[in-house]
Order: sequence, then C-alpha cells, then structure tokens
Amino acid sequence: MSSIVLKSAKEQAAAIRQRAISASELLEAHFQQIDGLNPDINAVIWQDREGAKATAWDIDNETAKGQFRGPLHGVPVTVKESFDLTGAPTTWGNPEHKGNIATSDSDAVARLRSAGAIVFGKTNVPLNLVEWQSFNEVYGTTNNPWDQTRTPGGSSGGSAAALATGMSALEVGSDIGSSIRNPAHFCGVFGLKPTFKVVSSHGQSIVENHAETDIAVAGPLARSAEDLKLGFETLLGLRAIEGSAFKANLPNDPRTRLSEFRVGVKLDDAESPLDHGYLNALEGFVQRLEKAGAKVIRDKTPEIESSEHYTLYLSLLGAAMSAGISKKDAKALLDGVKAMNNDHVMRVCGTRFKGLSLSHSEWLNLDAKRNLHRLIFDAYFKDFDILIAPAAGTPAFEQNQTGPRYSRFLTINGKEYPDMAQTFWAGYSGVVGLPSVVGPIGQVNGLPIGYQGIAGHGRDFTALAFAAAVERELGGYTPPPLCL
Repeated sequence: MSSIVLKSAKEQAAAIRQRAISASELLEAHFQQIDGLNPDINAVIWQDREGAKATAWDIDNETAKGQFRGPLHGVPVTVKESFDLTGAPTTWGNPEHKGNIATSDSDAVARLRSAGAIVFGKTNVPLNLVEWQSFNEVYGTTNNPWDQTRTPGGSSGGSAAALATGMSALEVGSDIGSSIRNPAHFCGVFGLKPTFKVVSSHGQSIVENHAETDIAVAGPLARSAEDLKLGFETLLGLRAIEGSAFKANLPNDPRTRLSEFRVGVKLDDAESPLDHGYLNALEGFVQRLEKAGAKVIRDKTPEIESSEHYTLYLSLLGAAMSAGISKKDAKALLDGVKAMNNDHVMRVCGTRFKGLSLSHSEWLNLDAKRNLHRLIFDAYFKDFDILIAPAAGTPAFEQNQTGPRYSRFLTINGKEYPDMAQTFWAGYSGVVGLPSVVGPIGQVNGLPIGYQGIAGHGRDFTALAFAAAVERELGGYTPPPLCL
C-alpha cells in the first residue's frame, strides 16, 4: 500500500476514480507514511486526521455514486504553515503567534478543496519565513530526507520534504527569495514560482492586508511536472480585490518535445559562484538538452549588469519585507552587519537591510529601474523560450542554527561566502516577476540537485511545458533512499 503515496497526485486521483483504492484507504496510507518517516524528518507539523477521515468518507460515498469534486478528488495534500487553514494555527514559526488559529481558508486552500483535495495538514517553515533552513521554536527543525544533517531548504522546506517522502501528494508554498525553488532543488522535487500576482496569496499572513507583497508569489510544489501543472491550474487566479476587474491571461504552450524549445544558458556569476560539482552537473544537463534536440545558445543572456541587478533585488526585497519592522529593529540588523566588518556581508546583507528603511521616493526610483530591467528580459524572451540557470550555489548544505543568518557562511570551492549570497539566483528572475520552474536532474555526492528554467513574463505554461519535456526525455523525481 505504501507505494501508492510515491505516485503522482494525478495517478492517485485516477486510482480513486477507477475504484482501485478508496479515498479513505489512500488517506490512511499517507498517515502510515507520516507515522513511519515524520519522527525523523519533522516535515508535517500539524494534522487534522479526524476531519480528514470524515471528508474522505464523504468522498467515498460520492465516488460510489459517480460524483467527483474535481481533478484532485480524494487526494490528500498538505500546505505550508503560513497559509490559513480553518481551525489550524498560522504562526509563521513565531512563538508570539501560537494562539493565532485561522477562522477561514486562504485562497490556496479553498482552491485545493474546490478541486477535490483533502487538505489534512501543514508543513514546517523557518521563523517568519526568512531562512533557507526550516527551524523555529514552535515546531522544531525539519531535516532533509536525503541527509538528515542537512537543510531541506526554506522557507517551504517542510513542503518539499513532505513531498519527497510521500507524506503529501501535492504542496503549496510561497517564494520571495527562492522559497519554493530552493527547497525543490534541495529535496529533489519540482517547484514553480509563478508570474507575479497570477496566483492569489490571500490568507497567507498573520494579519490580512488585502495586498500582494512585492516580489512574493504563491505556487505549487510536486513530484512530477504534470502534477506541477495541475497544481498551478488549481491555484491560478488573482485576489478577489483585483479579480473583480482583471484576470490572468496566460497563453497555453502545447509543446511536448525538447527539440521544440530555444534555450539560453547562464550557469555562473561572480555574485554567487557555484559549487564545482553542481556546476559540472548543470553543464552536463545542458549537453543532454542539446543531444535531445533543444536549440541551445550559450553566448547570449539578458543584457543587464549582474551587480546592479542584484542590488536592485536586494533593496526591493528589503522594502518588501519591511512591514512590521520598526526603525529600531532595522537599525539593529544593519548595526549587526556592520559589526561583522566584512565587505561581502555588507554588500549582500547590508544592502537588503538598508532596504528596510527606504523612503517612498527611493522605492519609486528603484521600481522605475526594475521596469527597465523587465523590458530587457522581455526583449530577450522574444528569441528564447527558456533560460537555464542554477537554483542556488550548492546542493543542500549542513544545518547551522548558530546566530543570525547574516553571520553564517558557506564554503564553496574552498572559499567562504555569506549564506545569503545565494539569493542572487532567486532575485535574477524574481525581481522582475518572471515565472521560473525548478526540476530535478540527479544527484551530486548523494544529494539531489535541480535546474532553474526561467521563462518570459506570463509564460508560466512554457516553463511547465519545458519541465514536462525534460522529465519525459531526461528523467525526473527519484525517491530518497529512506523511502525505498
């Protein structure tokens, strides 16, 4: 029975429709998987088993009558802890919010339920969603299922770890600094950062302010590219406050073969050098794309200066995350960075923390510059379908919970770099609101790694079609050894 939990969500839904398994049996199989693996991984941190069983029973009765709720009819799923789920705590890993119990569903949860999913639990996050690790004082530490001494990523780290181990069939995460893409890369699953605003993040907040946070998006994680598309189609749609006048108008992409795609390549940058093993694997991946017939052009990337583009991202990222940060706290963070007396830390972390105190006029100037950069990317994607880039600088790194994030370093190819410097690969597409998909391409030293495929603005289905073609022709998800 346990093998069913590692199949795709689409396969699980088909098994229910075909009466090969009941929703109740499938749910119980997921509970068994959680009971067996979660004590060591700590990905799923809240469950409503009784409520889920009652829903499964109703779904089984509907199935017997030939009634189906939607494409995810009877499929058990979890969501990132930061998304409101009626009756569940939404704390963002912060002990101050332990008593914050949601009284309504976020748009993401509501849309999953409408598609027939059984939303039965929540997955772990870092404190306030600002780490590439997933630990907090409320729920503890989530471990990478490939190596429990390493991080599963963050901030959707629990999401990716739960998916990779078959504890959930589909997940919803959020991404402002690679919080979907980084965990997908670290855990060997798929993740999509959609075009900015096309998926509502309403209900992903401690106090709802009815506005999208700049740069931030909600999006799906999955074990297959087909599921990733299904998850995206389920979640797709603006907030009600904007949806009254606008709707997402995203062109479909019917391509199925790698030979139909024009692919650009950007595999390294001085702002965030890559681990040699990961870089070699990405180069090998690009070579396999070529052998499969993709038209790969290596000598052309968007005509922007990397340092300026990264500074733009870091500054706007700081501003986007400034809500609730007092001037005193912002100054304390910047003073902590200055005390490090390290130019690279100041360049990365200092620039971000200065963004916490931007004036509105300063933000407007940066936003105008961002729009110019967006136009440069738009011009690039007239000639390219996908730009291949790293998802991070390394595979999953060893867990380190000592001190604030700005004080932590990673050793890459024998040199130390600030932990936060890897966000270059998040901001490259994120600051201009482009969709980007991460999919698995194998392992380096026993750790999963992924590619990042960036597409043009509004070309989410192109990113998804490319990921499906890669999976079909070159391979995809592999279960961690502990699942075998």
